[in-house]
Amino acid sequence: MLSQETIAIVKATAPVMHRHGETITRHMYDKLLRAPAIRALFDPTHQRNGTQARALAAAVAAYADNIDNLPALGPAVERIAERHVALGVQPHHYDIVGTNLLESVQDILGETATPAIMGAWAEAWVALRDIFVQVEQARYRDNAGAPGGWYGWRPFRVARIVEEGGPVRSLYLEPQDGGAVLSFRPGQYLTVRLPVDGHGPLLRHYSLSDAPRAGGYRISVKREDAPGAGLPHGLGSGYIHRHLAEGDIVEVAPPAGNFLAPDDGRPLILLAGGIGITPFLSILEDAAERGDRRQMRVMHAVRDRAHHAFGPRLRTLAATHANITAGIFYETVSERDVQGHDYDHAGRIDPAALVSRSPDTHYMVCGPKGFMASMIRGLRAGGVAADRISYEFFGSHEQDLIG
Repeated sequence: MLSQETIAIVKATAPVMHRHGETITRHMYDKLLRAPAIRALFDPTHQRNGTQARALAAAVAAYADNIDNLPALGPAVERIAERHVALGVQPHHYDIVGTNLLESVQDILGETATPAIMGAWAEAWVALRDIFVQVEQARYRDNAGAPGGWYGWRPFRVARIVEEGGPVRSLYLEPQDGGAVLSFRPGQYLTVRLPVDGHGPLLRHYSLSDAPRAGGYRISVKREDAPGAGLPHGLGSGYIHRHLAEGDIVEVAPPAGNFLAPDDGRPLILLAGGIGITPFLSILEDAAERGDRRQMRVMHAVRDRAHHAFGPRLRTLAATHANITAGIFYETVSERDVQGHDYDHAGRIDPAALVSRSPDTHYMVCGPKGFMASMIRGLRAGGVAADRISYEFFGSHEQDLIG
């Protein structure tokens, strides 16, 4: 239990964390990532663009705001713990992060960070660590004890590679030992550990893109090319597209994630931007196999035909299941594109039009951050309640897009 003095000090210094939190966390990561064992847990892209630092700064500030009401942090703890379990985070990692975070607070704030303030934050960090460790260790035990489950990393063979259209390929993964695999909930993801030369073991999260099956998993990965001159290609996706072959072995952590379709039977609209279609494929395939009769509408926005994957499969699902409808949006249409075959609508999805026709609906949104922000902004402006919108970041969950 935190002392009342600690609660009072942390609460009083919360505004400081809001003002200086990102500076502190950027400084912390500069120190922290010198350790190879810690550096392997983080995507370098999120370090270069600052999303990881912003995410941690926001989490620490939220903790300070709610230090006297920790149950309010429950959903955030669950979300972050899912990601930590997928990465294999252990108690000693928290000790390393805590030491570097507190040192960075002292470095940035200087004499303002008095011994009393530092003592209170040290106590608060231990309490936060204990919350996460308790949740995460329980999750590890659950994964290891479930049918087909395991703890840590398990070698999987790439049984098949399928080019899906555009810069997307699917990997069918089967356990090297031939044993059973842990089932998953549609909308979850796998974490894979890739042996990328010059970078050591690289950890990446990829959405499961098929219904749960007894023999293995499918993930579908977009090749992330360099966005401009002098900028790097995506390391993980580049390795998968340029080097990984059928028969190769990758290490896989148990399925994780909480981007799940609500189970109350209400109609569901799935708004996907680009590769954001992958968790929705899993949800749709599972619903089709189970004979789920809820109304489900998927809308997939892509740049153009060259970037379009899974169009035929979406059309087949819609054609063979009366409760599933699909709409494909091309931002750029060429003379070769046939409306009703390649795409359905030119331009972008208009969330306001959806709201007027679908008042009693759950909305799930996945794709690039700009796409999600635009969709959610339009839904909220149309009067959709926050608890009827869910979304999935592919990367650091750096901000609340719903508000």
